[in-house]
Amino acid sequence: MTLLSKRLQAVYQMVDKDTRVADIGSDHAYLPVELIEEKICQFAIAGEVAPGPISRSKADVDKFGLSKQIDVRLGDGLAVIKPEDQIDTVVIAGMGGILIQNILTRATVDQLSNVKTLILQPNIGEPLVRHWLVENNFEIVDEDIVEEEHHVYEIIKANKVEQAKPLNSAQFLMGPVLMTKKTPTFIAKWQHKLNSYQKAVENMSHAKKIDQAKIDLMNQDIKYIEEIL
Repeated sequence: MTLLSKRLQAVYQMVDKDTRVADIGSDHAYLPVELIEEKICQFAIAGEVAPGPISRSKADVDKFGLSKQIDVRLGDGLAVIKPEDQIDTVVIAGMGGILIQNILTRATVDQLSNVKTLILQPNIGEPLVRHWLVENNFEIVDEDIVEEEHHVYEIIKANKVEQAKPLNSAQFLMGPVLMTKKTPTFIAKWQHKLNSYQKAVENMSHAKKIDQAKIDLMNQDIKYIEEIL
């Protein structure tokens, strides 16, 4: 996996074998190239929303001689997917949670018709992504957390089901699978967040105008974190 950063390696590990993948916001098409080279997937779309990234991705795909198996397409979000592509796995990595949520919400029935698996890596706003998944009947089946260059990234894998199991507030916040794995990276992240939240509550309590509702919400998060840690 020479092309992939630690973050993208974690995404790569979640892709099932013999799938057809659309990588939305592909960034040099590194992930599709690796998936095809290692014979994990049979066909991939590298989707880009701007002409600059498109030309870079096309150059990389051509360099590896993979233009027959990787189609680099210009389009907004899942608009690059056509029903005849039979895409069953969609990857959206390296964006904010709000943007990922918007991309998925704007997707049409046709674009999602064959999709069985979503692999999402929000840079921030992970609870928003988990809410969308549950509300749209995607069951979270795996999660990972990695630190790279002083930033912690969470990767969420979800499969389409008839009825997704509900999550509680702590699971939306911290991740249902991550809470059970409790890796050192997970513990370090939430210990840091816990300290930040406690300081914020302390500061808010001494403010001239006290926002009790905000303090109560933060105290609730503190309680969840303390229980899990």
